[in-house]
Amino acid sequence: MRQMAASCMIVGLLLLAGGCGAPGDRAMQAAMQGYGVRMSPDLAAAPMTAAEGQLTRTDAANDPVNWLAWANPEAAKPETEQGEGASTQPAAALKAASWRERRGPAYPGDFWRSFGRYWVDLPATLWDDTVATATNPWSLAGIGAAGAAGIAVAGSDADRCVGDHYTKRGPQLSHFGDMVGDIGGNPGTHFAIAGAMLLTSMAANDAENYEKSRSLINALAINGVVTLGLKGLARTRAPNRDPFGWPSGHTSSAFCFATVMHEHYGPLAGIPLFALATFVAYERVDARNHDLSDVVSGALLGMAIGHAVASNHKTKFLGMDVVPYVDPRGGIGVGLAKRW
Repeated sequence: MRQMAASCMIVGLLLLAGGCGAPGDRAMQAAMQGYGVRMSPDLAAAPMTAAEGQLTRTDAANDPVNWLAWANPEAAKPETEQGEGASTQPAAALKAASWRERRGPAYPGDFWRSFGRYWVDLPATLWDDTVATATNPWSLAGIGAAGAAGIAVAGSDADRCVGDHYTKRGPQLSHFGDMVGDIGGNPGTHFAIAGAMLLTSMAANDAENYEKSRSLINALAINGVVTLGLKGLARTRAPNRDPFGWPSGHTSSAFCFATVMHEHYGPLAGIPLFALATFVAYERVDARNHDLSDVVSGALLGMAIGHAVASNHKTKFLGMDVVPYVDPRGGIGVGLAKRW
């Protein structure tokens, strides 16, 4: 129990230290980082009057929302207007913005360049989500609750009572039930699904699902690192004699996955996935891979991290997106946008 408490304190200090490196005005920074930049073929047909490297407001065809695009007007000009010796680029070419200034794949219509750019941007986006987790009061409260709940459950003798129950009656689930819990809660399964979502959205130039899958991958990665770190620090023995019992990795990953999907896709996706995550937690105890305290802490940990990362990817105010606004007549500001 003392090891679990010490582990929570160390991780909490590390998260707070990471958060101290963030700029002071977090609300404005989150608002500016959370806006969407639509990179689509429709933008090629829109007039580009800004100088190269400037953000310009454009109304894409058949799109009720005004988006910002990072425009390269030279690439959009016909070859004859670019002058002698100019490189020939397709009219739809757009200079890719950084990950902070766009929404969707970096190079629409070019899967492999977008795929390569994703890996280049990954360390920076992971760090940004880590800082967001370290500075989100709800995530910090959830991580603290995970440690406190684990200590409380273990200290209340509940783990021993549950263990005695299974010693007398044995496992309640069939081999198939164990397989469902093991595969459904395996972090590798969650990463595979998130990766398939990312690749599919990248190939289809689906900006919305690209961002959602990107946040899902980052949440699973951060959750995995924190879970493994706590296991290494606490080193509590599981019922199956595993020396790294607390917290349950299957449970934390399953609840992290369910939380992010619920945040992005609503209860139609969230409720079944939370039900599956709950089954995973039960299966971990039933198969005697974990104690009750392991799965309780894992569930709280996964939900806390999943909520923080998902929230960092969808800055909202009264149900509307917070976006920077660039007036073609001059001046910049922050606006609210909603698709009807």
